[in-house]
Amino acid sequence: MKKTNGRWWVVALLFVATTINYMDRAILGIAGPSMMKDLSLSTVEFGILGSAFFWSYALMQIPVGMIVDKLGARLTYSIAIVWWSLCTVFTGFGRSLGALIGIRVLMGIGEAPAFPTNTRVISDWLPPHERGVANGIFNSGTAIGIGITTPVLAWIIESWGWQTAFVVIGSVGFIWLAFWLFFFKDRPSQSAIANEAEVAYIEDGQTDTKDVPVVNISPFKFLKYRNVYPMLYGLFAHNYLTYLMMTWLPTYLVVEREMTLLKAGFFTMLPWIMSFLGNILGGILSDRLIRRGWNSIKARKTILAIGMLFPLAIIPTIYVENAIAALILISIAIGGEGLAAGILWATVADVAPKGAEGKLAGLQNFVGNLAGWLAPVATGILVSQFNNFTIALIIPVVICGIASVAYTFFMKNQRISLDADIGKGNNLASGL
Repeated sequence: MKKTNGRWWVVALLFVATTINYMDRAILGIAGPSMMKDLSLSTVEFGILGSAFFWSYALMQIPVGMIVDKLGARLTYSIAIVWWSLCTVFTGFGRSLGALIGIRVLMGIGEAPAFPTNTRVISDWLPPHERGVANGIFNSGTAIGIGITTPVLAWIIESWGWQTAFVVIGSVGFIWLAFWLFFFKDRPSQSAIANEAEVAYIEDGQTDTKDVPVVNISPFKFLKYRNVYPMLYGLFAHNYLTYLMMTWLPTYLVVEREMTLLKAGFFTMLPWIMSFLGNILGGILSDRLIRRGWNSIKARKTILAIGMLFPLAIIPTIYVENAIAALILISIAIGGEGLAAGILWATVADVAPKGAEGKLAGLQNFVGNLAGWLAPVATGILVSQFNNFTIALIIPVVICGIASVAYTFFMKNQRISLDADIGKGNNLASGL
């Protein structure tokens, strides 16, 4: 029997969900110049508004990791996308800083389950040698959501106002929900889109994980293991760069590079197109190394370390006067870092014990999204203090460089095993 390709339809659903997720986040940055003018917001106040989403989003990562492992991906995602889509719609009706902050905090709660759920789905639906590409595909939705839709959002804002843009974009999630409920089941064996041959192929490919005992543990228990720390810091570094650019790049192009909003919306696509390509390429390269016999963690961390060096290309933007040249350098930085972004979540599935992917993904997303607390606000303060973006742009370069070193020298090439820790209680050597 020829196997079906239902698993790739599932990956496509995750890609669209991630696109919607980041489109709903990124619209604030695109609407920023109009909102600041309309609501008389300072750069610091707008930075606080940009950060508010991440206050709840980061804090919710620990419980949602446990929730997705308990309730399953189908139900968790359904609740999440309804919640965050409604919050996006309601943002269009906010007329004060306090109200908008409250809505963004609620939105952070709604979006919190997305990436831990994606990670669990990839672990359940794909064998290890396909997870890099699968993660690259769904994570590339971040680039589409942030950048490729920017001209359309800018056009809506210019034509009908920022309030209308939030209402229109917030409505898209309900369309996705109908497809999710119709096609997706928590396990391939339960789904009509995967035949017996595909189910057998998926399960046979998971021989490296399916015999690992499932243990109900606290996510914080993973802090005992050395491999976790480069992962936590690596996502923090990636997110700092991403959230800075997501919140401030359109404003940077309008204010510092003197572009119109429509022109900035068009040119903002370039860095995220590069990021989209980087996400896919990172997954392809790491999976190819695995097929050649590399240890899966070694393959992932090699690409992660290389990708985290590309933000160095941001430094010359400080010295170039031409706006297009600066944007090209930023595009190289974001696109190259996309090599790492595409497999940050594949690494969780390789490192976590089977059945605990959601917990480790939640812990990683909690620490990683502390960058969302810092990047928007710190950038607003630095821009206000120095009247330029110079220092604000140097910070993510340094942070990402440190992440490259951490992946190279501190991450070991082995999965976390809880057997010795829980069974014997006296040996963490396999993870330390």
